[in-house]
Amino acid sequence: MIFMNTNTSIDLSEDYGTSPDAAVQLEKEARQEDDIGTYVHEFSRPFTWNGRTYERMTFRWDSLTGADHLAAENELMILGKTLVIPEYTGMYLCSMAARACAERQEDGKRVLDAQILKTIPVRDFRTICRQVQGFLLRAGSASEKTDSGSTKRS
Repeated sequence: MIFMNTNTSIDLSEDYGTSPDAAVQLEKEARQEDDIGTYVHEFSRPFTWNGRTYERMTFRWDSLTGADHLAAENELMILGKTLVIPEYTGMYLCSMAARACAERQEDGKRVLDAQILKTIPVRDFRTICRQVQGFLLRAGSASEKTDSGSTKRS
């Protein structure tokens, strides 16, 4: 899948498995994983940002809301990026992970944003993105309609 803005095109098909077969496989794998609401990431080496060093960070996937989803989409649209399937868009995953990060500064503001998250070592970055992707795929899969027309998770 190629995402374009007026200045550049970014091909994420290799990175996030966006071919139809790969997408189906990723969703199947995500449904088989435990549905965890909280993920603690242990960095491969300590990560320092703004004078503070982190050996681990906690992400609360179950704290994400529809407002987080819409805000992440808005951020990308402002950058001129079109989202076809957000769960396969690197910057969307990055933004959602930053929003789910439980670490806070003394004033209560988030420690991470998507730009800061992009500066961590690639192994850690990809692991965190895969974790949020799995959570989002599980959250949006395995739904079925009941007789009343409402949706239930199986």
